[in-house]
Amino acid sequence: MNNTAQVEYIDFSKAARESACLCRSEQETAVLMLYDNGTILDCNQAAAELLDCIPSKLTWQHISTIMPELTEDTLMQGEKINPNLRFLSHIGYGFEVIGLSGVHFVCALFFNEVENFGRHCLRLILRPISQDLAAS
Repeated sequence: MNNTAQVEYIDFSKAARESACLCRSEQETAVLMLYDNGTILDCNQAAAELLDCIPSKLTWQHISTIMPELTEDTLMQGEKINPNLRFLSHIGYGFEVIGLSGVHFVCALFFNEVENFGRHCLRLILRPISQDLAAS
């Protein structure tokens, strides 16, 4: 018996990639707000569109729901972003992202530390960098 999973990859049109990568305003930038433990606090409309969901579907989910590579990573070390994640962010490392509809794509992530009602949080900006994951 052959049990294989099928993976659907998104094919961004050139116009969609350009608009996702070259955002003209804050509203066009895909942003997630995360608690320091990785729980998604908020999802803006641009991120919801990128992830093919409504913002409330991501609220209170762990970031690993859409970014499996962050399952084991500690996002914060004390009050600072994990140095490894900060480094990967600076070099434009491509993180696998899985939209809620099951579509896979790759994004560069940019982490910013913010304070929200006295609690340290992360502002996570997602920038698509690839149409699909490279076939292995």
